[in-house]
This record gives sequence, structure tokens and C-alpha cells, in this order.
Amino acid sequence: MAARVLIDYFEQVSIIDRDTFPDVPEPRKGVPQSYHAHALPEKGQEIINRLFPGILDELRAGGASSTYGVMPTAVVTPTGKLPLVKQDGESLGFSRLLLEWQVRRRLAAQAGVYFLTNCKVTGLLSTPDRARVIGVRLHHQDKDASPEMIQADLVVDASGRYSKAPEWLVELGYAVPPEESVNSGTGYASRIYAKPTNFPAAWQHLVIFGHPPHNPRSGFIMSNEHNKWHVSLVGSGGNYPPTNEAGFLQWAHDLSDPSLYEAIRVAEPLSPIQGFRVPQTRLRHFERLDRWPTGFIVTGDSVCAFNPVYGQGITVSALEALVLDECLRHYKHCNRQGFERLFQQQLAKTVAAPWFMSSSEDLRWSGVKLSGARPRIGLGILHHYINLVLQQACDDPKVTQAYLNVVGMMVPPQSLMQPNILLRVFWGAIKSINQAATSNPANLEQFPLSSEAITLHETPDKVG
Repeated sequence: MAARVLIDYFEQVSIIDRDTFPDVPEPRKGVPQSYHAHALPEKGQEIINRLFPGILDELRAGGASSTYGVMPTAVVTPTGKLPLVKQDGESLGFSRLLLEWQVRRRLAAQAGVYFLTNCKVTGLLSTPDRARVIGVRLHHQDKDASPEMIQADLVVDASGRYSKAPEWLVELGYAVPPEESVNSGTGYASRIYAKPTNFPAAWQHLVIFGHPPHNPRSGFIMSNEHNKWHVSLVGSGGNYPPTNEAGFLQWAHDLSDPSLYEAIRVAEPLSPIQGFRVPQTRLRHFERLDRWPTGFIVTGDSVCAFNPVYGQGITVSALEALVLDECLRHYKHCNRQGFERLFQQQLAKTVAAPWFMSSSEDLRWSGVKLSGARPRIGLGILHHYINLVLQQACDDPKVTQAYLNVVGMMVPPQSLMQPNILLRVFWGAIKSINQAATSNPANLEQFPLSSEAITLHETPDKVG
């Protein structure tokens, strides 16, 4: 997506990758999580279709599942099922594999775009004063030849969570960027199934969340091309789903909702079970460095590598592509002095909210800690409020939609704090307290509300 933006501003764009890209949509070594189910939130789909007009038609032609009159995604939260309704419009289902393949095809057809595959970048080239990056050192992995020097007006590091950008900057005399990290202890076990003929589900996709801190099991069914289901079971906090047949089915059986188990119990497996453990997630604060070379920027997972269980990565990369476009457009008619610093600063603002949201959710699990950042004061209160939002979302369609707008990255997380949502959430909590107290006064002691919330119940005129 970064390359697609760069085409509009540079005569030639070279995409360097360690992998050799497959001729058909299939997993590749450089993307180990491509064996596992991916979701593309509404915002990501919107941006990708803007960057590559007509790509949705190409996904349909590639076999993407297209259905009408269904619930796009059924969601089971820790507090119950969300009251979603069927939509008259189209709901598309496709894999990350098909999306990546179509994006590469579109880029390859662009004049001035070149792919250098099976190549590894080993360092940056710079001017003698190291103030400007002017290219990269490149090693062809299938050759014994000495490294090749490739010159460039702009080097964009989108090499992923194992990016060497911090080391390369140190080699040029710059500081190491501050870093936050979380070891979430997340693991996957995934398998492809054939969707049963005439399966009566009213949904296109199914998401079942775990229930921290009690039930670490989550599960996903994503409808993909050619009537296939991509099923992923996920464990959090160091609880990893098994990759053997019996263990896989038992984990699905022990989810908080039986829908996924009942679906795969009657479905035909089409692949072996693949396992994957999520590496440490991290946010690198390149924007905080006092000095920065011109001609070099860092984006994607090289800056912020998320826990993929929250489905943010592709959409955040799409948002970052828009930031790149905006910054390049700002400097289009001048010498771009200051462009790189502006981009890193704007990108940091873009990733701040999704990083806070996902890392805060990871911290719900016992033993998971945030390193490299100050303790998040009030995180328990935030977790408690989100629990109340989910509880109310099971009964109130307006709260449901507000929550899904945040999950779909259409609006920032703080939108859940708007007065109209706050009132609905707290009023729902107050009604729940009253109902619990009326049916059994002993329930009041067990209801998961803080003393502050009970004070609101006693003085309702202060709720607003």
C-alpha cells in the first residue's frame, strides 16, 4: 500500500522482499501468520478500494464469497451475543492470501514498479556526513556475489516486526528509538474447512471472544473464497490451543458459545492444523528521536507490530498509506525538507489509539506486562467501563453500533465516552443493579460494579 502511494510521486518504485512471491494465492515463508484467519475491518476495506479502484470486483472474480441478506459477522462477547441484524447489502469474504495476491498483481501492472524478490537489505547507504540516506545495500540470497548498492531518493522500511531500522540508525550515528512492548502469550491453531452445503447459518463470519481472566479461549470462522471456512482457535495469556485433532475439537467445544464447534463438527477439513505463537508486540517511537536522516522513513509493523488477534494490522497499514500520501502531497512542490520528521510524527498519532486499545486488552490476562512505558493509571477502571459497554451492547442496538464502529476502526475508541453512550451504558448498569437487587438482594454484592457506579445509582441527577 505504501508502494501504491509512492507511484504518484516518484518515477520508479522498487519493492524489495526476502520472499519469492507465489504465482497463486498461497501462504509464504515471510508471512507465517498467513496460515491463520484474517479479518479486514470496514475502514481497511474502504481505504484499499480507494487505493486500488475496482479491486473488490477482482476479489469477486477470484472467488471471494459474496452473500446477501445475512449478518456479516456474528459476535459473541464475554457478556453474550450482540444483537446484530441481517443486512440487505452484499457481504464479501476473502482471505489475506487473495487480497495480497491481487494487490501485487495491480502493482506489477503499474509502469515504473519493479519487484526485487529473494533479496535481503543488509544496511543503509548514506552521504559522508550521514545526514541523508541515499539507498540500500542489497544481498541476493540465491547468489554468492558481493552485496549490490541500490541508490534511491527515498527509502521506505516496511519490512515488518523484525525490522533492522533501529540497528541501521545506530550504525549511522543516530539514537535507538524508545520502545514499548507486550508479551501477550497469544497462540493460534488454524485449519481450512469446506463450508457444508446448505449450512443454515445466518452469518458470513463468526467471532467468539474469550472472557478474561477466566476463559482464555477465542475462536473465529472467516468465510473465504471458493466456499471455504478459515477457522482459527486462539489462546491468550500463555494458554496455547493444541494442534492435534482431538485437542483442536475439544478447545472449540470449550469456547463460551457452541456455535463454532457445532459448525466445524459437521464440516470437512481441507488442511492440516497449523500452529503459530505471536511474538512480542511492540511500538517503536521513532518520532521521539532528536535527530533523523533525510531520505528515510519507517512504516507498518516496523513501527508498530500489533497482536494480530484484534485484526488491526492491515487496516492500520492502510491508514499509514494515507498519512504517507498526505505528507508527500504537502511537500510536493518543494524540496521535501522536513518531510521525514513530519511523516514519523503523523504516523505516531495514527497508531497511538489502536496500540493503546490492543495492548490494554492484552493486559487483562494474568502475567502479561507492558515494558518500556509508564504504568497506565486507571486501566482497571477502563477495563471495567468496557465490560459495562459490552454488557449494555447485548441489549441496546445503539451501544452495539458504537462498539462495532470502534472495532471496525471507523471511529476512535474515545467515541465510546461520548455523553449519549455514557448515559446509555450507566443507565443500563443501574437497571441491572435494580433487577439483581429486586430478584435477590444477595446478588448486589456480586454484581461487577465499583462503588463509584453504586454512588451514581444513589444520586442519578449526577449521571450526566
